[in-house]
This record gives sequence, C-alpha cells and structure tokens, in this order.
Amino acid sequence: MDKRRIAGLAAAAVAAPLLMLGLTGTASAAEITPIAEVVDSTVADLSSTLGAVLDALGVAA
Repeated sequence: MDKRRIAGLAAAAVAAPLLMLGLTGTASAAEITPIAEVVDSTVADLSSTLGAVLDALGVAA
C-alpha cells in the first residue's frame, strides 16, 4: 500500500467518527478511543520519520 492510500484511510478513520460527534454532540469512550489510537500512531510515525530525516541530514533533533 502506498503512503497516500494509508493517509487517506487514516483520515477517513478519523473523519467519520468526528463527523458523527459533530452531528450528535456527544461521544462515549468507545467512540473516541479508535480516533485517539489512529492519531497517536500517526503522530508517532511522523515523529519517527522526522527524526530519521534530521539524523540523515546530521542535524541534532
């Protein structure tokens, strides 16, 4: 799977529950937990990638 497709799926996984939250006004922990896990994973991947790029450039992170 290419990175664009993965990013699109991650965005859809976050957007759908957020849309429902916006329409209903309330959310349970069971609805928010998957969103938090996706965001956490995405941030961790981005942080890791940025760290690798900075290391490759010889810049201290």
